[in-house]
Amino acid sequence: MKKFPRKYQYPLMMSMVLPTMLLSMPAIMAYKTLPEGMSFYEAWLAAVGQMLPSALMLLAVVAPTVRIFVSKVLLEPVPKNN
Repeated sequence: MKKFPRKYQYPLMMSMVLPTMLLSMPAIMAYKTLPEGMSFYEAWLAAVGQMLPSALMLLAVVAPTVRIFVSKVLLEPVPKNN
């Protein structure tokens, strides 16, 4: 199996963790608040429908903000080769 370069570690991790979180958190909520007689699948779809738009909007704002903060404040500047 061909492996990816190390520079793709964080994008690969995010591409696996984010969908898992976005789908499993509503499943946990739906399971805990499942009304009697309602199917789990319907409750889960309703929870995903409520949570997903807000979560994606939040991600669209937070991800670039965190990236700017990390690159400008926390990381050392890239040395210039003159």
